[in-house]
Amino acid sequence: MNITSVASPNFTQGRRTYRPEAIVIHIMDGTLKGTDGWFISPLSQVSSHYGVGKNGEVHQYVEETDTAWHAGRIHDPTWPLIKKTTDGMFINPNYYTIGVEHEGNESSEWTDAMYATSAELIRGLCQRWSIPADRLHIIGHHEIYSLKNCPGLKVDMDKLIALVNGSTQVVNGQISKTEKFGKVTTLTRLNLRAGPGKVYKITNMVNAGIQLAYDGFTMQGETVNGNGKWYYTEEGNWFWSGGVK
Repeated sequence: MNITSVASPNFTQGRRTYRPEAIVIHIMDGTLKGTDGWFISPLSQVSSHYGVGKNGEVHQYVEETDTAWHAGRIHDPTWPLIKKTTDGMFINPNYYTIGVEHEGNESSEWTDAMYATSAELIRGLCQRWSIPADRLHIIGHHEIYSLKNCPGLKVDMDKLIALVNGSTQVVNGQISKTEKFGKVTTLTRLNLRAGPGKVYKITNMVNAGIQLAYDGFTMQGETVNGNGKWYYTEEGNWFWSGGVK
């Protein structure tokens, strides 16, 4: 992957006692070029580790071993893994996350080049830092700071994570499934969840003997009884593979 360095002065050296444990997906609310200018200005007091352009360009602003200033504000967080001190205060997520910006605004459709390049970048980050490539560890900025629709209204996080895991691919510039859609039948009463793990809220419940259609799966979900495979549906629900046949 070709990565262009656009060094930002807006970072904290090192990560204190922390290491990258998750990846935060952002939308730039502008162009890649405009974001370059904003991040290299000391007046902005913001940065991210990487930026991905509509045509698949990748710019790096801050080293992964340093703390970028991309997700330090916290408001009504919904991310289950956000850290707190023993007295209940939030620990700055910048210390234990990597920020990846994407060109466009909250209403922009992501290009296939953005999905493909972002997935390749994220896959490398997950491998280097032993970050599970799932919805619990690849999150939207709004899950930390609820006052922003970031990374936007059009991004398909499930598709992005499927690309990271290799269950979809880009062929002739188009994203296609490498795994067929399928159907399974519930073995017992089964919870549908907002993500691939029990830490996510229950969105629905189905009885035993019900047929469920799935759009794909991850092998990196929460491990239950030694099984970390979770299916996801077109509606954005997830269910554990151990509860179906």
